Amino acid sequence: MNRITKISHLFLLTVCLFIAGQQALLARQSGQLQINYTVAVADVDKQLFHVTTEIKNIKDSFVTVSLPIWTPGWYTVENYAKNILRFKILDGKGNWLQPIMTRKQSWRVETKNLKEIKIEFDYQATVLALNQAKITKDFAFFTGTQLFLEVNGYRNLPATVRFNVPQDWKIQTALKESTDPYIFTSSNYDELVDAPTQMGKFDVTKFEVEGKPHYFCATPAGSFSKEKTDKFVEMLQKVYMSQSKIFGGLPYEKHVCFYFFAKPESNAGGALEHANSFVSFAPVGNRATPEMLIETAAHEFFHTWNVKRIRPIQMFPYDYSRENETPLLWISEGFTNYYASKSLLRAGTGGKERFLFSITSAINGVESNDARKYISPADSSTSTWLGYDTGTVFEISYYTQGQNLGALLDLSILNDTKGQFGLDEVMRSLFKDFYLKGKGFSIDDFLTIVNRLTKRDYRNFITRYAYGVAVPPYDEILGFAGYYLDKDALKEGRYEVKEMSDISTEKMKIREAWLKTQ
Repeated sequence: MNRITKISHLFLLTVCLFIAGQQALLARQSGQLQINYTVAVADVDKQLFHVTTEIKNIKDSFVTVSLPIWTPGWYTVENYAKNILRFKILDGKGNWLQPIMTRKQSWRVETKNLKEIKIEFDYQATVLALNQAKITKDFAFFTGTQLFLEVNGYRNLPATVRFNVPQDWKIQTALKESTDPYIFTSSNYDELVDAPTQMGKFDVTKFEVEGKPHYFCATPAGSFSKEKTDKFVEMLQKVYMSQSKIFGGLPYEKHVCFYFFAKPESNAGGALEHANSFVSFAPVGNRATPEMLIETAAHEFFHTWNVKRIRPIQMFPYDYSRENETPLLWISEGFTNYYASKSLLRAGTGGKERFLFSITSAINGVESNDARKYISPADSSTSTWLGYDTGTVFEISYYTQGQNLGALLDLSILNDTKGQFGLDEVMRSLFKDFYLKGKGFSIDDFLTIVNRLTKRDYRNFITRYAYGVAVPPYDEILGFAGYYLDKDALKEGRYEVKEMSDISTEKMKIREAWLKTQ
């Protein structure tokens, strides 16, 4: 992206942040509804948070509040309200108000002649997982989906959060800081519930990328040595910058990566993305190394754009009250898999051999699975809610299928445009033309971009290989860059990508464009 475009993007981010910062002030001055939360570590032994939601300047005759049933990015229904104890609503004078449940995680209360109400409950936090909350003697962790009630109809309002923690505990959160170290803010409800927060005793290493603060949090304290931390942070910086160059800058003001060197206490292990953070579980003890952790980090960081901002239309905006099915997770997750490997190559933290190995592994992962004959990448995306973290009896991964298609599309676009454009330009257009304009994208939108760049129609490709179960022409497309599938390996039932030794100038140009570093 050229310098002018990058400056324009950074200017837009600055304006957006300024507007967000003024919202709370305007709310107070104009009598607009105000929403303030307090999260207290109320009982470490009983593992209880105490959560308070204060709603002021009420002008409606009733107020409905709801708690999410799932955490975006982890496609399972968790019904967080099952962990709530002693839910109550009080008016401004402390009088008890009786709410009515309108849905399994929604409460309605009459507010005629009331200017403010306070909602309180305890939340039992007993599970350390990517989409759950846990309180231990040394730390507490949660994501906003578990604790923060949405005031229905006021999703775009800013909010403040105050934390009450034991005296010797520190706080690290993806929320915005204020002048008070215990008070943080969000611009809207989506930002609020997308923010992981950790309180307690853990290691924090601050580093900068493009002049913005970044934090690496390691729990338990002392679980990742300073030598490993320094090396990992250096690798993170390179990967972050390589991905930022695709889009012309970082779309946030700070970023936090939360690492637990512990076993997850549910099936929600691995890693989970957020708009300006991610959470990851890493091997316990000395087995964890920077080299082992970096590919997952590269995957989660690319989600900063792909799926957190560049989002399928079916999930824009999120509906926190039900499953959000979309046929496009092969783009959201599969392309992210592809860019994880590609950004390691570009950043110099993974060589050409590692990148080509990832291409080979993805092909084998798809073509060795009998389910690929029956289930398309689009259908695999839609059906993920059937068993996202538990599995089903017959399935295929849209992560791997999408990674495959991402590589093939990248090569095909490069070939059609004689190396001028690739998948980078598609992702950049999705970001600029959809996310920055406040909307999600459809498969037709995706096709329009690809067709515009290549000057040819890719609908048949998408129909056959993304929405159908046809086997892609691997040899043909890999051949654009002077690669082929080894026939001897194929006889043994496996795929192996090999490099042609003698190729034309045109193929060499495509190869260089595909494997270029930054």
